Amino acid sequence: MARIDKYEMPDELYYTTDHAWVKVEGSRIRIGITDFMQQLAGEITFIRLPRTGKVMEEGKTLITLQSGKWAGKVVVPMSGKIIEVNKDLAANPKPLNADPYGQGWVAVMEPDNLSEGLNRLLHGDQVEPWLKEEIEKHAK
Repeated sequence: MARIDKYEMPDELYYTTDHAWVKVEGSRIRIGITDFMQQLAGEITFIRLPRTGKVMEEGKTLITLQSGKWAGKVVVPMSGKIIEVNKDLAANPKPLNADPYGQGWVAVMEPDNLSEGLNRLLHGDQVEPWLKEEIEKHAK
């Protein structure tokens, strides 16, 4: 697990520029929000999840989030079908803050083209310089 500044960024994951993580699980992907996003947001009090079975287009809104001081969204990292959502988060969004890479996962998708989609995400050596830039951008 890479630690960049005060943020955990697991090495095996892929990242989107809007602070979602993507984990490859066979031909499917599991999606969540990064440690950076949850720390920036503060205590997340609301999440709107997509419905299971929905076909979603890359770049469209996947989820919306709210905290006491912030509202934001995460877009679909690659086109595909929603296979599963973490419905427990709707009633209790605390895992988004407490365990963003574990219990705080958001959705599982079956992408239309996994390898092509992964090529558009940040991974490996690309993550640290990108995150450092984001930290600078959001520094108070």
